[in-house]
Amino acid sequence: MFFRSHEPQEPVYEKKLVEVWQCPDCIGWMQKEFALSQQPSCPFCSASMVDGMKEINVPI
Repeated sequence: MFFRSHEPQEPVYEKKLVEVWQCPDCIGWMQKEFALSQQPSCPFCSASMVDGMKEINVPI
């Protein structure tokens, strides 16, 4: 009996532009839709975060 091994395929992504909160002092960021407050502080350095846009990969 012969079994063909299936090679794992790489996932396919598309780019999506989302609104985020970004930390001006470090690399911290979070999507606005997941923020728990109106003006969050950075969980890494406790700085006040600013709003912005970020391009992320979303699986198709």
